[in-house]
Amino acid sequence: MVKEQLDTDTRKEIKNFAENLNHNDDFLLVSHHDADGMASCAIIADLLNFLGKNYEFKILRQLDSATIKTINTEHKCIIFTDMGSGQIKLISENFSDKNIFIIDHHLPPQEYLKTEIKTENLKIYHVNPHIFGIDGAFEVSGSGMCYFVARELGRKNLADIAIVGAVGDMQDSSGALTGVNREILEDGVKEGVLKFKKDIRLFGRESRPLPYMLAYATDPFIPGVSGSENTASDFLLSLGIKPRNDDGWVNYVDLKFEERQKLLSALYVKFLNFNPYAAKLLIGEVYTLLKEKKRTLLRDAKEFATLLNSCGRQKMPETGIYVCLGDRDEMFKKALTVLEGHRLMIRRGIEYLKLNGLKERAKFYYFDAKSAIDENVVGIIAGMSYSSLNLNRDKFIIGLADDSEDISMKKISARANLDIVKKGVDLGNMMREGCKAVGGEGGGHSIAAGARIPKESVGKFLEILDGGEI
Repeated sequence: MVKEQLDTDTRKEIKNFAENLNHNDDFLLVSHHDADGMASCAIIADLLNFLGKNYEFKILRQLDSATIKTINTEHKCIIFTDMGSGQIKLISENFSDKNIFIIDHHLPPQEYLKTEIKTENLKIYHVNPHIFGIDGAFEVSGSGMCYFVARELGRKNLADIAIVGAVGDMQDSSGALTGVNREILEDGVKEGVLKFKKDIRLFGRESRPLPYMLAYATDPFIPGVSGSENTASDFLLSLGIKPRNDDGWVNYVDLKFEERQKLLSALYVKFLNFNPYAAKLLIGEVYTLLKEKKRTLLRDAKEFATLLNSCGRQKMPETGIYVCLGDRDEMFKKALTVLEGHRLMIRRGIEYLKLNGLKERAKFYYFDAKSAIDENVVGIIAGMSYSSLNLNRDKFIIGLADDSEDISMKKISARANLDIVKKGVDLGNMMREGCKAVGGEGGGHSIAAGARIPKESVGKFLEILDGGEI
């Protein structure tokens, strides 16, 4: 049975972790470059500010034997957020004189499913939902675990940022957040920072004029509408919905209830005729951040998460973190510029796949974009291809791209869906075990994972994934 509240023993362990953290000072905060990682970093940075602690932060695209060498060892303590549980052995080998804190939600190796880990060199304090029987792939994010730690030390108004992180990690892919994410939602409602309801789940429901919301929809792609603002406007007019009024453009959130129902019904019919699964993606739970201005993208959790992801993927994660911490001036404006470039890259990536297609094997689809799709968005493109290309959902998807920092390496992103995950597909395990066989490094969740492997090993790696050797 899925837990929707932390039990007493779990809260006790998290409180103990938080108190140990509070007894220390001089931190380096290390986090992942995606939306959940940035939200995690921001929550703990906010907590450390609140506690009056000295800290710096560093964002990594992954934690491996190469990037760990870049971590500044002058600080007394290191906090890893949204990473670290899968690299505990690596951490213990590289930091012998530090106090180490790990707040993560990725599945650790069996021997590290505990809150305190003593190695020959050091002691590691560790909180991870899997220790407590909670599935970190679906039921709580890294930022959710950071929220629970911060809550124990008096920061109770950060539920909105934790929900942004969860949505950014696709934990609402079933149509709503589940597990102990529900406890965070309820906290957010009580604190007056969140509300949630069922509604359309397209990007831009809060911030974009209606024709733009429809024309630029890629996840899911709207057949006969996406791709053209004029076509989208004509579609709206055919429903009796005016894209503009006397005050200017109309956004989805401006529509009357009857207009929303009319639009949703028409979109639902379009999806049923093209891709019945996409129809399921159209409506679901949406999360509104009440501290943010109406008709801005920060007011919707999905839009906020996309902004963060764009900052991370475009190698400007610090910008996203400062937005999470409240900057609505210089950093926010910079983030908006980054977002436009990010979404252009995604549109071009989808166009590349439509033009070049995917190859098919027994268990998965795959494509090697080489340098045509940026390695930082290849996973996003892979995940979107289910709906944009109307793919068979009985298979997972592998996207490959050249590694921009090492021409001898290939970046791999794997995406699945809930249906095949429930049947036993575990991409995180596939990436880990496949990499062991070819000399790479990888991991992740059952539904989304990644790896870096030598280029010459790509063929063997794909054979391993398809051959059931894992």
